[in-house]
Amino acid sequence: MADIHFIRHAHYTGHRAGYHAPDDAELSPEGRRAVITAAGSLPAVASIVTSPLPRALQTAELLAEHSGTPLLDVLPELREWRSPTAVQGIPPQAFPEDYAAWRVRRTLDQTSRYGDGESERELTERAARAGERLNALAAGYGFVLVVSHKMFLRALDHSEVSVFDPNHWDEWSFLELRTAEEIWSGQRRRTTWRMTYAPSPRNSGGTRS
Repeated sequence: MADIHFIRHAHYTGHRAGYHAPDDAELSPEGRRAVITAAGSLPAVASIVTSPLPRALQTAELLAEHSGTPLLDVLPELREWRSPTAVQGIPPQAFPEDYAAWRVRRTLDQTSRYGDGESERELTERAARAGERLNALAAGYGFVLVVSHKMFLRALDHSEVSVFDPNHWDEWSFLELRTAEEIWSGQRRRTTWRMTYAPSPRNSGGTRS
């Protein structure tokens, strides 16, 4: 099993339930403080790699700065699910009606996409490519800490359940840490996931990024 740990980015500015964060969303002051605290108790890793989106990149940079662990690389493959531009940064009650209808259909067709958004197949194929690259990095550099996003991390688990199926969503808390073994076991082990760095329950539910 690859020597990899995965962690979700910290709390970001504008976060609220059901919200598709825009790509340029940055860490909130609360999120920055939580990262600095988490950096003091990171597992022993040789390096950090991260998504390029600001909320993940800033998390990785703060972890590196305050833990002394080098930031090895920024990998485009680790970015969050590319949500449609038309629904980014707006509350769910403002979503277009046809988007709401598409969300019902999307679990039945992995190739379905809305507007300029990413289909589930595109997301899971990207996650598979990222997994191969991360395994290679871990083989070459030792234990790697990966900073990424909720929907992307869901897509890594090799489950046959749709990433978009709300009946099987897990709630990766901000700064929650999991091992590659936990993710790539092929099962969503809802009762055994670690919550080591989750700052508070009020920040963990209902988001899409």
